[in-house]
Amino acid sequence: MRMFDLFYEDYFQMKREEILSSIKSTEGRTIMAETIISTFPLLDGVSNPETAAAFSADMVTLNTFNFEAPFVFGYDDSHLSPLIGIPNYTTEIQKIILKNKEDLQYIQKLKKVVGRFLGVNLEPVPEDSTYPKGLRCTEENLQKVKTLGFDYVVITANPSTGVTSEGILEGIRTARAILGTEILIVAGKMHGAGAGNIYDVETIEAFIGAGADVILLPAPGTVPGFTVDLAKEFIDLIHKKGVLAMTTIGTSQEGATETFIESVAQMSKMAGADIQHTGDCGVSGMTPPENLLRMSITIRGRRHTYRKMSRSPHRVR
Repeated sequence: MRMFDLFYEDYFQMKREEILSSIKSTEGRTIMAETIISTFPLLDGVSNPETAAAFSADMVTLNTFNFEAPFVFGYDDSHLSPLIGIPNYTTEIQKIILKNKEDLQYIQKLKKVVGRFLGVNLEPVPEDSTYPKGLRCTEENLQKVKTLGFDYVVITANPSTGVTSEGILEGIRTARAILGTEILIVAGKMHGAGAGNIYDVETIEAFIGAGADVILLPAPGTVPGFTVDLAKEFIDLIHKKGVLAMTTIGTSQEGATETFIESVAQMSKMAGADIQHTGDCGVSGMTPPENLLRMSITIRGRRHTYRKMSRSPHRVR
């Protein structure tokens, strides 16, 4: 089934091969929304992943999810108010984190609320990095990805992390060894974060050989010099190797005008992207909802967009 034809129950039954098949069947009309969940959400009382899902995202990625301190603002704190005072507020959050760390169903419970495929960013930072341990691409965290039931992992680089292409490559190898055949691996860089870049044939081929299912690359118009032709050249190579390609808007341009989003969505589709990603630095840790909506309408039209947004989770096949 195509992504925008899925029922609520499908998000809990489909595994890696079925998800990949659905993306292929959707013919370039799959949307991944990345969301920061370690800050106050765009809408009070509603987590950013929920808002992204409501505005037609098919896949929702949690950025800055800390495996050593699992907490999603707008979800875990919906019963709290800062009016109780900052010291009391932070104390209550610590209590919730301790409870969440013991709950092996934590992500599945969140997924029931969001109703979409859930993934998580992990950073293969250098060993001497001061980056928080709970955000790193380590064997321990990858095992938690599997135990908690994430649908996919994104191995990439946030700004100023020092992540290299070699680090991403090793992260892919480790992830495939631990995650096996049931969890998708998305890998690459969407901008000049970390160190170096991935924009050469050898590196992309190495990522694929290590076990990546989806290679991410900048969307045309987001990184200087990254044109439709250049994106298409890389995407053609990725497809020739039998894996999928995802164009990304991760340069804070996810918060640009709707006209810009429409333009990038058109160019990415022309380049052959299987998935179109939109980042978390628009407003309050996510792409503005109107930009998500514009991307969806641009690449799949009002009919499929509105159906995606309107279908009740209580509807069964």
